[in-house]
Amino acid sequence: MGRAHLKGSYAGFVSRLMAFVIDAVIISFTIGAVTWFLSVTATVLQLRSFLGFSLSALPGSAEFIDALFGPVTASVFVAFVIIAYQVFFIAFAGQTPGKALLGLRVVSMDGKRLGYGKAILRLIGYIVSGLPLYLGFIWIIFDDRRQAWHDKIAGTCVIYTWEARPDELFLSREIRQLEEPPPATLPPGGIQDQS
Repeated sequence: MGRAHLKGSYAGFVSRLMAFVIDAVIISFTIGAVTWFLSVTATVLQLRSFLGFSLSALPGSAEFIDALFGPVTASVFVAFVIIAYQVFFIAFAGQTPGKALLGLRVVSMDGKRLGYGKAILRLIGYIVSGLPLYLGFIWIIFDDRRQAWHDKIAGTCVIYTWEARPDELFLSREIRQLEEPPPATLPPGGIQDQS
């Protein structure tokens, strides 16, 4: 009998949390780099002054320019990057870069790749999972299929894609015990000599 592996098993809370943190770092770095590039470009080209001069004849141009370079536009940009990152990678590859690094994949309950519709529905489900003190994410610990609430909403699950081998001795023993048939029950008087 071959060694036990985790490929195809439901991914647990810790590995999913680690993938989330990796994705958050990638998204943060991307947003920071793009914001820096746009800021430097706008400063070098004196874009704000140029737009202010060019649009000065139009009513409300000052408010438009303030909004364009203001926090609302920045918030919309951040939201767009997060949505595009999650939806594109989940629908296109079945895994974000963070999930890929940890050997995780998001699939529908029949094991198939998600389309853009299910990827968007799953992302909307993040709000439901996060609203009541992140209980929907913590639910992964208690669910038999390790599904968060957003997984249940979209009909998805997260599985391992690598043939990860258990390294810890206690985990190896537990897996062996699960694979071995249960021992025969003893008669009430204990072990009887068969000779």
